Amino acid sequence: MKNVLDIKPLHGFGSLKFGATQKDVEAVLGPPQETETIDVEGEIHEVEVWSYYELGHAVYFEKELNNVVTNFETDNAEASMFGQQVFELDQNGIIELMKKNGFDDHEVEDDPELDERIVFFNDAHMQFVFDNGRLGLVSWAVAMDEEENIRWP
Repeated sequence: MKNVLDIKPLHGFGSLKFGATQKDVEAVLGPPQETETIDVEGEIHEVEVWSYYELGHAVYFEKELNNVVTNFETDNAEASMFGQQVFELDQNGIIELMKKNGFDDHEVEDDPELDERIVFFNDAHMQFVFDNGRLGLVSWAVAMDEEENIRWP
């Protein structure tokens, strides 16, 4: 399972790449504990979300794109990225790690009502959600160009 916990910005999660099919995901993670179809705000298409609560992962499939993976989320404390355990890092540690690996286009957004801070890395299509100063969730998506064309890995 260690292989699955490797966050790969713009590429995927462990051996799973963006563009993987539902069958590919099930072969690696097993059947989801829950599935849900959601409408994406401001978009005309639907997304199917497979939740793996025990593993701490969610996988998003774009219905419009033949149900292939376009987004991952994890809150698994064992997840790593660029050889570092990401949930052991604070905000500055995340920013430093991302910059060291070529991603520096970031912005920070605070939500005082939820006590959350989100660090967005636009060039990596990633967000790191901090709850009361601790990293609680990492979400990352397939790359897109300025015209919103998908750049598959």
